[in-house]
Amino acid sequence: MRDSNDYNEMSDLLDKYAGNVSVLEEEIDVELQMQYFKESKQSKLGLNQVDVLQRQADLFDSSLPYEDKRALLCQLASIDDVSAFRTIEKYVSNAEASLNEWAKLAFQESKMLLQSSLLDEAPLFISTGLGGRGTKLRYFVVVPSKNYKPFTTIQERIIQSELDFTFKRHGAEIENIEFFGYFVTITGLIPLKTGLKDFFAEIIQNCNNLGNFLSYSFLVTNVKKLSLGEIEDAIDKSSQEIDTDCFFD
Repeated sequence: MRDSNDYNEMSDLLDKYAGNVSVLEEEIDVELQMQYFKESKQSKLGLNQVDVLQRQADLFDSSLPYEDKRALLCQLASIDDVSAFRTIEKYVSNAEASLNEWAKLAFQESKMLLQSSLLDEAPLFISTGLGGRGTKLRYFVVVPSKNYKPFTTIQERIIQSELDFTFKRHGAEIENIEFFGYFVTITGLIPLKTGLKDFFAEIIQNCNNLGNFLSYSFLVTNVKKLSLGEIEDAIDKSSQEIDTDCFFD
């Protein structure tokens, strides 16, 4: 979750890269991403590009061990060559379930490498557990009611209406809204330059102008979609942080 300083730094970075931004679109576990980046870095050590390109077809060999395919994907993604990119692209479209997300990360790395070569400038790469689209990141948000009272039907309609209005006004997109008694969860795509604290504070204030029924604290994460148990624990702990999740008071 970003505070005001983080937000200003992000805004400055976006201005610096002037639209040359690449966002990982898929929802991929953060730990798997970290593991991929670590192995990708190792794969570049002593890399023989000619040898790797000659082994491209091995990626489609069902007898090739799992670990070897992982390594080959990392190696291919490290080579600035269109044929390597096309091989990964082809594999992604029909990858084994166990390697599907790994292959998508390799595809993203290979794509960025080619972009950097063509544009003579590396793009700003942004990845989160929930992914995104274009210049928007996906967030999972939880807003509880004031005093943890179950929402009424009218209150749910007010929340839905204010969410629709504010998301559209800021160029954001709602993907899912669910009500669970005394809290509502929202999944949506929000532009990178949007200040999240002010964005959701505006929604809460607008709702409260029509009934004063929402808590001014909310939880937001771009790491993963939380389970009901995790949400209830976080609400109970109120302002305590969970990974990159925060409650704002």
